[in-house]
Amino acid sequence: MPLASFTSAQFKAVQQAGPAMVFVDFDPSPELGLSLARDLAQASNQLVLIGMGNAVASDLLLQAIRAGLSEYLIKPVTEQSVAEAVDRLRSKIVPVEPDDGALARTFAFFSAKGGSGTSTAVTNLGVELRRITGKRTLIVDLDAELGEISLLLGVQPQFNFVDLVQNFHRMDANLLASYIEQHSSGVHLLSAPFHPDRAAALKEDDIRQVLLYLRGHYDYVLVDTSKSFSPETLAAFEQADAVFLVTTVDLPSLRNIQRALPLLKRVMPRGTEQVHLIVNRFDAASEISLKDVERSLGLPIYATLANDYDSVIRSINSGKPVVLNGARSPYSRDVRALAARIANVEPNPTPEPQGGLLTRLLRGPRKPGAEGGAKRA
Repeated sequence: MPLASFTSAQFKAVQQAGPAMVFVDFDPSPELGLSLARDLAQASNQLVLIGMGNAVASDLLLQAIRAGLSEYLIKPVTEQSVAEAVDRLRSKIVPVEPDDGALARTFAFFSAKGGSGTSTAVTNLGVELRRITGKRTLIVDLDAELGEISLLLGVQPQFNFVDLVQNFHRMDANLLASYIEQHSSGVHLLSAPFHPDRAAALKEDDIRQVLLYLRGHYDYVLVDTSKSFSPETLAAFEQADAVFLVTTVDLPSLRNIQRALPLLKRVMPRGTEQVHLIVNRFDAASEISLKDVERSLGLPIYATLANDYDSVIRSINSGKPVVLNGARSPYSRDVRALAARIANVEPNPTPEPQGGLLTRLLRGPRKPGAEGGAKRA
C-alpha cells in the first residue's frame, strides 16, 4: 500500500494483527516512511521493523534507526536479502535474555574535582583488564554532557548511551552490538553523546536498567561517571560492586572527597568498604604524604598512578592509551599493577613495542607457537 494512502484505519489494523515483523517501503517519500516507522515502533515495543527503498542520506537513515528501524534494504530487494535480514533479526522475534546469574564485576569511577585524570585512568585500566584476562570488558562513558573516552581511544562512535536508552524497549544482543564500539585492543565502549544537550534525556531509572542489562553481557563493566552527585551518578553507584575515587594530592581535591564520603557511605550497601581510593599523578616528593591523605580521609589508599605527564599527554593527543604505546612508562606500570590486583592475577610483562619492518628483521625469527591474538569477546 502506498505510504500516502496509509490511514489511521490501516494503522489500527496492523496493531490488531500483532505482527512480529513489518516491512516499510520508504519510496517515494522517505520522510513519510520515517514517520510511519516511528509511529509503529511507539505502538509496539516488540515489533521488528525493516525498511526498504533507494539509498537515503546517512542522517535520515540514522533518524530511522533511532526511531525504531532494525534494518534498511537497498532496492532492488531480492528474496535472498530478505531471508538474510530475517535470519539476522531472528533473536529479536524470539529474544535471548542475558544470564542474570553471571553478572559482570562492575566498577564506578568518580572524581570530586575536575581534571583529576579519571577518564584517562578508566580508559587505560579497561584496555589493560582486557589484555591480561582476555575477558569481555566494557567501558561505559556516563559523563553524558562532556564525556571524552571515545577521544582517548581514538574512535568515532556512531551511537551512544542516550541512543541505547531510547531504544532499550527493543534491546537484544544483536541490537546491543550495534551501539557498542569495539577498539582495536578488544575493549568495548558505550560512548557518551557528542552533544551535551542530549544528556537531559537520561533518567536514573534508565541508568539502573541499562547497567543491569549490560552486566549480563560482559565480565567487566567500568563506568566513568560525571563529576557531580546527580541522580544518574548515584544510580550507577548502586549498580557497582565498588566505587573508585580518583584524586590528586591537593587540598581542594581532598576537601571535596571529605565532603563526598558521607553520601557514599549512605549509597553503598557496605559503606566505605566498597570505596577504594586511587591517588593519581603521585609524586613521592609532594608536600602532602600518602599517610597524610589516609589520615585526613580515613580511607586506605588502594593504588597510586605515577605523575608521568609526558607519556600521558602524548597518549591523549594521539588517541592511543598509554598501556598500548609500548613505552615502559611509570604510569603504564602502575595501571598494569592496578589491573592485576582487580583481576587477582600476577602482573603480565610490559608488552614489547611492535616497531617497523627494520625492528622486526633485527629481532630475528619468532619461536614456534609465539604467534597468537587476543581472544575475541
